[in-house]
Amino acid sequence: MTSCFKVYEPEIEGSDFNKLVVSGQVTDFDGNQTITISKSSSINVQEEIPVTGCTVTVFDDKGNQFPMIDSSSGGKYRGRIDAGYFTTGSSFKVEIITPAGDKIISDFDQFNACPEIDSVYYLRKDLPTNDPEQFTEGIQFYIDLNGDNSDGKYYRFEAIETWEYHALYPIEWLYNGSKVVQMFPPDFSKYTCWATLPVKNIFTLSTEKLAENKYQQLPLHFVDNTTSRLLYGYSLLLKQHAISETAHKYWSQLSTISAEEGGLYNSQPQSIKGNLYNVTHPDEVVLGFFGVSSVTSKRIFIHNVEDLEVEYQVPCNPIPLGKWGFASFVHLPKPLYLVGDSQGWQPFIMNAECVDCTATKGVTKKPYFWPN
Repeated sequence: MTSCFKVYEPEIEGSDFNKLVVSGQVTDFDGNQTITISKSSSINVQEEIPVTGCTVTVFDDKGNQFPMIDSSSGGKYRGRIDAGYFTTGSSFKVEIITPAGDKIISDFDQFNACPEIDSVYYLRKDLPTNDPEQFTEGIQFYIDLNGDNSDGKYYRFEAIETWEYHALYPIEWLYNGSKVVQMFPPDFSKYTCWATLPVKNIFTLSTEKLAENKYQQLPLHFVDNTTSRLLYGYSLLLKQHAISETAHKYWSQLSTISAEEGGLYNSQPQSIKGNLYNVTHPDEVVLGFFGVSSVTSKRIFIHNVEDLEVEYQVPCNPIPLGKWGFASFVHLPKPLYLVGDSQGWQPFIMNAECVDCTATKGVTKKPYFWPN
């Protein structure tokens, strides 16, 4: 007897296709502000569709105007608002004029004071899997909040991770298209890299119904031992945003939906109502949220986590040169990297990840905040 599975890929007609999406907030963090404007893509073909040529202006409740300039990065509008304009109780809104002439406005969003981050830390933790005898090993991050009555009661936390990783070999032997060349001494210029990425999880907290504006051990993200993150050094920058109640409701709903795994009994996906409106065509829904927040931040470094063995393997897969030699690889860009040492090269072609750490989107420039 035989059986098989056949993949079924339905054509899903989403009601939110090709709608305007506005994402952005103004903060007192460093004065530099960014607002992103794009179009929503279809569920079947997910892509970024930036909208350029808009006129974007931020207003505060005192009548001050702050123009946002269309940058060279598609769909990103940037400007500067000095920290002096951000006072507790002040409010901000955005106004957008699209190339088609539509006027988009947001509600005013209120600025609230943010306490300093009390502490960010991690604990060794093993998470259960579908196999009761197997666990995912790693570290779980947490934050403690210690605010007072003058601070906001609603929070969102933004995590940005940076880690060091290495290629498996330096560049020593290569084929340049006509002959084999030895690099002496070996080239280590692309051996060490650093990668920086935002953590995609959405973390929110409300202390409105608590006796004090404090919270202990709020869970953030989990980092397992199967990537290069914990091999040579890991840094986490945490930004703590004090936000309005309206913003907290928006981000909490977004967090709930993004955390769903798409199982049969999970809730159906739904549009999250933001605070933006199309004044010109009121029937056209605008997705996203524009808000204002006070921000404090803290960075921690991690090296050699106790009682955790990293099981990461560099994505290096040399393949035999074969009986046809380099002629079999004439279609590949040069140079071709070869396995070898000081004694000579071997008949194996290495993929770029073996010797070039930038092939996995890292950079060789050490971050300014990285310890020596």
